[in-house]
Amino acid sequence: MKTRLGIDRTWAIVSALAVVSAVITAGCGGGNDSSLASTAVKTPASMCSELAGMTVPPASIGLPTTGATISSATFVSATASGNTSGEYCKVLGNIHPVDFQAPDIRVEIDLPTNFNGKSVHFGGGGFDGSIPATAGAPVDGFSRSAEPAGVTTPLRRGYVTFGSDGGHVGNSFDGSFAANDEALANYSVDHIKKTHDFAAYVAKARYGSAFAHSYFIGGSGGGRQALIAAQRFPMDYDGIIATYPASGITGLWLQMGRISKAFLSPGGYVNAAKGAVLRAAVMKQCDALDGATDGLISNPSACVFDPKIIRCPGGADTGDTCLSDTQIATVTTAGTPLSTSFDLANGIRSFPAYNVFSGSDFWSSGAWGASAADATIEPGVNGKTSFFYTFSNDMLRFAIARDPSLSILGFDPADPGPLTARVQAISALMDSTSTDLTQFQSRGGKIILQHGQADQFIPAQLTIDYYNRLVSRFGQGPLSQFLKFYLVPGAAHGSGGQFNGSYDGLTALDNWVTNGTEPRNLTITDLSPPSAGRTRPMCEYPQWPKYVGGDQNLASSFICSN
Repeated sequence: MKTRLGIDRTWAIVSALAVVSAVITAGCGGGNDSSLASTAVKTPASMCSELAGMTVPPASIGLPTTGATISSATFVSATASGNTSGEYCKVLGNIHPVDFQAPDIRVEIDLPTNFNGKSVHFGGGGFDGSIPATAGAPVDGFSRSAEPAGVTTPLRRGYVTFGSDGGHVGNSFDGSFAANDEALANYSVDHIKKTHDFAAYVAKARYGSAFAHSYFIGGSGGGRQALIAAQRFPMDYDGIIATYPASGITGLWLQMGRISKAFLSPGGYVNAAKGAVLRAAVMKQCDALDGATDGLISNPSACVFDPKIIRCPGGADTGDTCLSDTQIATVTTAGTPLSTSFDLANGIRSFPAYNVFSGSDFWSSGAWGASAADATIEPGVNGKTSFFYTFSNDMLRFAIARDPSLSILGFDPADPGPLTARVQAISALMDSTSTDLTQFQSRGGKIILQHGQADQFIPAQLTIDYYNRLVSRFGQGPLSQFLKFYLVPGAAHGSGGQFNGSYDGLTALDNWVTNGTEPRNLTITDLSPPSAGRTRPMCEYPQWPKYVGGDQNLASSFICSN
């Protein structure tokens, strides 16, 4: 296996030989102007422009399409305004469906001049509907679109980067999209393979060789896609980073619907002021259990909080300093698992609780909306609408029932009745809860799996449960040879936590794949004020960072403890 340095040298030599060969050929062309023109040395800019209009045959894409086309190829100089990712060719293209009524999959492929032989496939998020910012930072940490000081983008480091819109435009489901079987399959799974194969074809046309190593990095919905890449397309990727993955996406929307029914019931809504009272009471009781009073609950399992300690006198709503009995029922619903009367994909019959009693904040990032009145605004309005409501409501109406007249508020998530079979079918299509990673393991693939303990959109327990099923299948020792799982205290869903941390996950993964160097002694840095710059050790589950003395802002003051 080539080392990373060896790969970089190989590509440098190939590029140099190409230039020398072109110069020699041009020098031997005599006085024929057309011959000289045809053998002139090609520049990165000219090689970029030649890609415009290229067509990719259907046979080059591993799932059914009618081919793909490049709509534009734009050369971006290293000094272009706003560009921090070096010199590259920005390619935009479309993968065409078999069913003419399904939308194209829109794709961006960024081709660096200093190609290192490797690629990073960027995952999407939520309902997708837009192309990820492939010239920027991937979700290899917990602070959205941000990296610690000194960590550059994959594109600047020489990786080909690419991603797609998942096969539709817009960040919500609707009848015209989700009612089409091919479009729904593209969003759920197929766009991953189709986008990869399109990008691989274009990159080979540009550089003359296939990728030496391919990685997939994504968070949330993109984390679900990352796990699908390992489970269903194991031969396409050498390494995966799945951050706070929505692996059980069907159970997720069912649980979100259950919680929405609670906080939208009469008197059940918990506003931001009441949420702050709840968080303050939780922190007061549980913050110091890890040895440090630092605003982080590092070991949530040790935190046993009873919301009745902030109950309003008599149980009625008397203001923003306490919770009524109905509001206590709301947070208790969020803090308990959903059990279903039927099997979801892979025999799963439950969805875990949120860490509402150990640090999760549902009010600062739109999870529950700005108010009971705003929560149900359709289409969703950022900052007002509840994501829990719109996500579950749209999944029910468009992906499941294909009936826009339905409402999640009149639906039983635990027992869907006549819609049960359809829920199960969508679960089999979308969920990435399979533990069958044997092909990925056997080809030497590596996975970094990670979740924040304060995640307000996807409970950390979902990934803990998935990891425990993997341990049951592979055994702890064999599993640790190809998968590392990290829980980060205080980290939320890209923002809204007590520790919005990041680290250079791509380098950790690349070193593991190319050099066999397992991730060890990783440190994560908080990037959000007022605590920006503090560090913590990344502890491999089930360990957690325990304070042992010294500066509480330094990772060296903590050990990974059981």
